[in-house]
This record gives sequence, C-alpha cells and structure tokens, in this order.
Amino acid sequence: MRADQHSEHQRTILCVEDEADLRSDIVEELVCAGYRVVEAGNGREALLQLETVRPDAILCDVTMPELGGYELMAKLRADRPDLAEVPFIFLTALADRAEVLNGKNAGADDYLVKPVDYDDLLATIRSRLRLVDRVRQSFLADLQVEQQRMIEQAVRDGEITLAALAAALDRLSIGIFLLEETGEVRMTNEAGRHLIGKADGLSVTSAGLLARTAKSSQSLKVALATVLREIGSSLTIAIEREEGRPLVFQLSSLALPGSNARHAVALVVDPDRQPDISAGILASLFGCTAAEARLAAALVAGKRLEEIGEEFGVKQTTITFHLQNLFQKTHTHRQADLVALLIRAMVPLSLQN
Repeated sequence: MRADQHSEHQRTILCVEDEADLRSDIVEELVCAGYRVVEAGNGREALLQLETVRPDAILCDVTMPELGGYELMAKLRADRPDLAEVPFIFLTALADRAEVLNGKNAGADDYLVKPVDYDDLLATIRSRLRLVDRVRQSFLADLQVEQQRMIEQAVRDGEITLAALAAALDRLSIGIFLLEETGEVRMTNEAGRHLIGKADGLSVTSAGLLARTAKSSQSLKVALATVLREIGSSLTIAIEREEGRPLVFQLSSLALPGSNARHAVALVVDPDRQPDISAGILASLFGCTAAEARLAAALVAGKRLEEIGEEFGVKQTTITFHLQNLFQKTHTHRQADLVALLIRAMVPLSLQN
C-alpha cells in the first residue's frame, strides 16, 4: 500500500544507516511504497540533514561510527523539542530481548531487528504515522473547543477573565469583536480599538460593526447572517481598505450561557501589524518544516507571497511548494482558511503563555 493512500501529502522518512548497501535497499523499498527518503550514514550526518528537513519518521541503526543511534536519539530528545512527535524507529542486528527493551526504555517508538523484514518495516511506519495523525487531529479539535470555551467563560465571568482573553489576542495583534444578533458590538479589545481608531476598513456605529466600502459591508452582513443560522459555523472574508492590504476577518457563531439570543465573534487580523507567533510552535503543532513554519507565521502577519519570497531570499516556486505542503498538512485548501486555522490554533497557546 502506497504512503499517499494514508495521507494527502508525501511523507518524508530519514533513514540513518552506515551500511551503504543495506541503506540503498531500504531506500528503494520506501520510495516504492510512496515515501520521500532522506539518507544519512551516521548520527552526525543525520543532525546536518535535520537542520533543513523535518521528517515524518526517523529510521535509525543503533551501532554507527562517530555518533550512534542511542546518542542521536538522546540529542534530539534534549535539543529538538519540535521533533518530539516524530516517530523514532531503531533498526539493528542486536536481536537480544534486553537490547530491545533498552531501546524502548531509552525512548524509541519501535525497535526492528535485522535482517530487514520489509513488510514489517512498512507496516510499522504506517502504524506510527497514523498514530501521529490521530493525535494531531485530536489536538487541533481540542484547541478549537478550548478557544470556544475560553470565550464563553470570559463573557460569563466578566471583566477579569475577559481582560485576559483580550490581552492574549492583543499580543497576537488580533482584534476581537463580540457581536450581538443585531450587529451591535458588545465587547472589543485594544487591537480592535486600534483598527477602529485608524478609520480605515472598519467603523462602529449605533447600527453595529460596519466596513468602509459598500462591497465589504455587504459581505460582512451576509457572513454574519450565515454564521448566526448555525452555532459553531464560521466564515472568512476580506475587508477592503482605502490604503494597504485587506483585513482578514474570521467570523464565528457563539452560544452564550443564559442567553437565548445568538452572538458572533469576529477575529480580525491587520496585515500591517506584526503578530508575535513562534515558528517553533507552528512546526510542533502542524508537523511542518522550519521553512513552512516561517511561511505560516508570515502569512498570519498578512504578508503577500511576493513579499515573503523577497524576505526569505527564495524563488516564488519555492514559496508555492511550501504553501502547498501547508495546505496538505493542515487539511486546508485556501490561504484565507489556512490563516483562520492558524489564528484559532494560536489563541489558546497565547493564553497559556
């Protein structure tokens, strides 16, 4: 069974093996199974590869020159927390039961014995990758539930908790607006007040939150009516401005305890304000490479792909390649949906920090 039958993107396996002939055979089997493979002849070569590549799994021999498997795994566990969820699978000729137990006790996720049974090898890799997928999907779902709970709790508990939520969003340069069913603004934070104060894109009147242009006002009105019809639904739209790039506007419905009326929460990103988002957290959260995490952080900051390419010093084809990987790993299909997901994921983490 091919690797791409289990995932929407091609998985990368780091194969660390000092025996060149055996490594070549393993690589051939993995490539035939649909994986992308990065090779290393020992632990030190593996560390060099990991500076530019984030694998989905590491297949590693135990006894190697310069830096062995146990030492490599210990170094990664200590120095690379962003790789904590990457399965580490030992491959060794040491078939003694005590050795197997030592490997697992040292932190290995699996321990395969030479000579290599390739069916067992592929089944082990598939099983470990599926487990990572399930954990990651569950974590993302929990993050969205947690964000909804925090907003509801903030409104229920009043000013102190509400101030903490607003401050967390301020650190991300995200404006938050709690809207009544009528469109009236019930609450906002400092970042939201900053947006209104600029009078460029959004304004607050007695009728509620309005966009500057007629086109964006109509989009906002339709989006609000749409999300209010179904609790838990959300939409992402662009709010045009006279100058600068459009605001990214994420609108979600919200059921408040003790209220029969429906409400909506608007999270607004101003592309001209730089949020404080850790590329390391993004890498750990979504399983992306360092380059993909930097791209994700730049997108949340509202930068255009052309700007990002110039800032990173890479071609647009490279940026497009990383963007497609981000779509696949986050199960999104549009840039606006990707940004909205990143915002939803980062809000609970900002509160915890």
